[in-house]
Amino acid sequence: MKSDTGNGFNAFPLFPFSPFSPGIPPGCKPPKILVVAGEASGDDHAARLVAAIREFCPDAGFLGVGGEEMRAQGVRILTPASELAVVGLMEVAGHLPAIWQALRGIGRVLKTARPDLVILVDFPDFNFWVARLARYYRVPVLYYISPQVWAWRTYRVRTLARLTGRLVVIFPFEADFYRAQGVTVDYVGHPFRETLPPLTDRRTFLLRHNLDPEALTIALLPGSRAGEIERHLPAMLEAANLIHRSIPRAQFILPLASTAPEGLVTKLVAERGGEQPPPAVWAPAGASAPHIKIIPGQAYQALGAAHVAVVASGTATVEAALAGTPTVIVYRVSPLTFALARRLVRVPHVGMANLLAGERVFPELLQDDFTPERLAHEVLSLIRDPKRLETVRRGLAAVIRRLGGPGASARAARVAVELMASSRPG
Repeated sequence: MKSDTGNGFNAFPLFPFSPFSPGIPPGCKPPKILVVAGEASGDDHAARLVAAIREFCPDAGFLGVGGEEMRAQGVRILTPASELAVVGLMEVAGHLPAIWQALRGIGRVLKTARPDLVILVDFPDFNFWVARLARYYRVPVLYYISPQVWAWRTYRVRTLARLTGRLVVIFPFEADFYRAQGVTVDYVGHPFRETLPPLTDRRTFLLRHNLDPEALTIALLPGSRAGEIERHLPAMLEAANLIHRSIPRAQFILPLASTAPEGLVTKLVAERGGEQPPPAVWAPAGASAPHIKIIPGQAYQALGAAHVAVVASGTATVEAALAGTPTVIVYRVSPLTFALARRLVRVPHVGMANLLAGERVFPELLQDDFTPERLAHEVLSLIRDPKRLETVRRGLAAVIRRLGGPGASARAARVAVELMASSRPG
């Protein structure tokens, strides 16, 4: 298995699928590809990879586990990702029947449809089982967006190397880690560099959503899974109440991920005293409760329009960094999961933006430290301390430099097509 071993992105070996004239070799059947992605960010990255593979193989057929973005690219969805997207030991236990049913369905596909390739996108607790099934049925596996074995449970590196035919990573420090472990790896850069749209002018975005362009604006991103929202959003909303008492004119944007249950979010906002502002009316300065605007999607645009953000640890912290928005990172799991993680985690930061910067650019409030009072204090501190804000902005510039250039999906697609070509009989 060959790979890019330098810093450039173009050192890919030749393969029968021309990168310049899309198609498949004469006499070959159109490839069938099984794609498995989890939360909203994985669904988006997988969808773009599917589109990039079609540039090489226009007749390729796709099926798998994912969300609406993959479905929009013509992927036949076997199981919606929203039914499986859980985090933590206790959380997974409650979803075992759905997980088992999904794995059985994937096993049947691998046995009967005999796909030419399995592409796994992050989502490790589920995808490691898919990789084992694929190995059993002798279907090659490409792992795109590596699980964070460099952060915890590093023993899984050996399993990852054994189960995958090709490992594709999106952060430079990941490539360094795997090479040090003797694993062949392809570094392609972060897909956000090509997928995130230009930021809309802040005033234009806020007016479009009937928000006050002159008010302090705070974005709340509790996560894309129901469990994350249940653990994070109540504390965020209580902190919003505390911030509102200090700055009555503050307004809050809550962008809803495509995989997030809208009913749960609106219920929690109503229970915690938040108010949706009336259409085309800005919140009055003396309002008794914070005004929280729930909008469908547009997380990156909401981050760009916000003065400060509160973001659940995950891919959205990288979006916040690219938007240049000072952010407080939060996260909470079950006590058992957290106790185990404390023993196994081997990195100094949880937030991806902080790992890329090599320092604590964004404050992190985890588990018991994640309280409404601490969160409100951190947000107000970021707003009121110009020196701290300047330090954050310098750190964000370092993060952006380390994310690589555009074209990650196309580079990953080349690796996928090459792996299929090298795995064909004869």
